[in-house]
Amino acid sequence: MLRATRIARLARPRLSPLAPAGRDLSPLTSTARALSTASPGFFELRTDRVLPGALDSYLREQKRTAAARQKIFPGWLGIWKTSLGAECHTVHHLYHWSSYSQRDQTRYEAFDEPEQGQDVMVSASSVLPLPSLRPMLQSSHSAAFVEATATLQGCGLPGALAFEPAAAADAGERVAWELRTYQLRLGYDAVPQFLELYADGLADKLKADDSGASSLCTLLYSDCGPLNVVHELWRHESLERAQASRAASRKAAKWRSAIGEIAKMATSFETSYLIPLARSPWQ
Repeated sequence: MLRATRIARLARPRLSPLAPAGRDLSPLTSTARALSTASPGFFELRTDRVLPGALDSYLREQKRTAAARQKIFPGWLGIWKTSLGAECHTVHHLYHWSSYSQRDQTRYEAFDEPEQGQDVMVSASSVLPLPSLRPMLQSSHSAAFVEATATLQGCGLPGALAFEPAAAADAGERVAWELRTYQLRLGYDAVPQFLELYADGLADKLKADDSGASSLCTLLYSDCGPLNVVHELWRHESLERAQASRAASRKAAKWRSAIGEIAKMATSFETSYLIPLARSPWQ
């Protein structure tokens, strides 16, 4: 059963970094060591591949249960449907957890804890959509990521936990999000080298982009799931404005150089545009 006091306790987690400051990261350079500093806790990216014929029902159920999801999962950041660049019946969910223990306990209480009598509170599984959504899914994938917080903050960006989406500039245009995915070669040094190159070019890219159309929300690298995966999550004023931002950033010589070096480390690169669902916390 879901007890309000237990949920309140989970909503006030103790923050404990996954990578303590004293951890030995040799033989990394001091710069790469600093770049690997993470925000407290970790992020979970869940990707649902919905049966095409069930997509409308899936989206309606997600909308119906959004308020309950946000109450039970205080670290729920957003939910988006793919619009361009990948399968259009793919939906991404992003969560932040203070610890693996918090995630396990919250999900256990929400989905797995059996009711123990007729007088107990209604379990969250009767409110949240997970059981009813399962027949609508082709697959559901979950992976854990750590944020490269120092990389973002070094370029004047707040990182996901302090990110606040701005109001849409034009009511006639729809906000667009962009998920950019790098699969790097195997090896312990791949992600630190990526972050070092990325940080060197990002400040130049941000300075060169005078369009004001785009914000980098977070930069994540995988900790559980396919390893050496890096995600950039951008928010654009619209799809059209995203193209203006992309054109402006091409003026950044250091950014072009950094991407050229990153390309030598990557085995694949994908980008897709996403639309936030109506009740997504991030819009």
